[in-house]
Amino acid sequence: MDRSWLGHYLGEAAGVFLIVLFGDAVMFAAVLSGAVPDIITAGLGWGLAVGLAVWANATISGAHFNPGVTLVMALRRKFPWKHVVPYFVFQIAGGFIAAATLDLIYGQEIVHKLAELGLAKGAAGSQLVAMVFVPVTPNPGYVGIGPASVAAKLHVPDGWTQISLWQGFVGEFIATALLIVFILVLLEKRNTFGPAAWFFPLALGLGVMMLVVLEGPATMVSLNAARDLGPRIFIWLIGWGQQAFPGPRGDFWVTTLGPTAGAIAGGFFYDFVVLAWFPKEGVEAPPGRHEEEPLVAHAG
Repeated sequence: MDRSWLGHYLGEAAGVFLIVLFGDAVMFAAVLSGAVPDIITAGLGWGLAVGLAVWANATISGAHFNPGVTLVMALRRKFPWKHVVPYFVFQIAGGFIAAATLDLIYGQEIVHKLAELGLAKGAAGSQLVAMVFVPVTPNPGYVGIGPASVAAKLHVPDGWTQISLWQGFVGEFIATALLIVFILVLLEKRNTFGPAAWFFPLALGLGVMMLVVLEGPATMVSLNAARDLGPRIFIWLIGWGQQAFPGPRGDFWVTTLGPTAGAIAGGFFYDFVVLAWFPKEGVEAPPGRHEEEPLVAHAG
C-alpha cells in the first residue's frame, strides 16, 4: 500500500472518530442525565465536532469524513476511484472506534439508564437509550423519554405516525444536499466571501449546526453514512439487536442511504445550477479571497 495514501486513510478514520466521539458525547450527556436533548445544544456539539475534525485532519486526508463527500469528489472532482472504497472502510472504522470508546467510558451508565426506564437492551423502546449511539427516525427525544411515553408512543404502531420513513429519507436527502452545496460554495475560489483556509472549519461547523436544528427533531440528522454505520455495527456486535439492524422501524436505510443520495444530488446541483452563477474562471478576480488550495478537494 502506498504509504502516503495510508496516511489519507488514517486521517479519514481519525476525522470520523472525532466527529462521532464529540457529537455523540452530547447525546450521552443529555440522555443519561434524563433530559430531552436540546436541539440547539446538540447542533452546536455536532458543529464543533465537525470543525475540530477538519482543523485536525484536513491536511492529512483532505477532510472528506463522509462517504457522500467522497462519492461527490470521485464523480465531480477527479478523486481517484481506486481510493473510494478504502476511504469508506476507514471512515466507518473511525465511527466504530468512537462508539467503542464511548461505550467503554459510559457502559455502566447505559445499563443503569435502561434499568431506570424498565427496558431491556435491544427490546422495543430501548431506542430511547440506543439513540446516544445512532440516529433514529423519529427522534425518540421528541417522542418521549419516560416509561409512560414508551408505552403510549413506542410500543403502539400508531405512535409511529408522527413521521414516516420516507419523510425521514427526504429530510436526510435535502439536509445532506444542502451540506454538500455549502461545502462546495465555501471552497469555491470565485466566491467573493469564501473563507480563508483557517476559517473554513468554523464556517462548516456553523452550517452543520443549522442542519441539525433543521432535521434533528425528525431523524436526529445523520448527514453521513459513516457516522451512522460505524456506531451501528458496534452496537449490533454488543447485543442491541434490532435497534442496530434493521433499526426499531427497519429505518437504518433512512440515515445511511438518504445522506449518500443527498450528497450526490447536492454535488450535481452545485455544478450544474449554482456554479453557473459564479463569474467564469479568469474573468473576474473577486476581492478578499485567498488562493489556498481547497481543503476537501486536495486529497485527489
